[in-house]
Amino acid sequence: MNEKRHVEELLGKASIVVYGVKAVVADSQYSSEKVRGLIEEHGAEPIIPYMSNQRRGEEVLWVDRYFRVSGPAEERRVYGLGRAAVERVNSRLGLVGLGCLKFRGLRNALVHVFFCVVTLLLVAVAALRLGRPWKVRSLVSFWW
Repeated sequence: MNEKRHVEELLGKASIVVYGVKAVVADSQYSSEKVRGLIEEHGAEPIIPYMSNQRRGEEVLWVDRYFRVSGPAEERRVYGLGRAAVERVNSRLGLVGLGCLKFRGLRNALVHVFFCVVTLLLVAVAALRLGRPWKVRSLVSFWW
């Protein structure tokens, strides 16, 4: 199923959990007027690169086939920060076992993903409770 079908539901859930979202960063697969409109309805700015066949000749955010980002400086900055944050979380999830998913069935896979996310959150809580906030993202410091 196309992920764009779930954007409205996800934005609704995110607006309940997080108040005052200023920008929503997404891949170019979400580049459509409908998705951009939904994001703007929630009071946020869409930072989504346009596809190569959209908005030719205009100064808009876009990514080429070598993943080089072009467009307005502020949009490039926000897009780079958002993508970097997501990639860091994805790499840490791989360290706690998400890279070796060996369960069958959506429910079992979902439980495995939740355990991986909870592990990351527990590391952050442990670091804060130990008085070492600089180790919030350090999984290695909790391995024995």
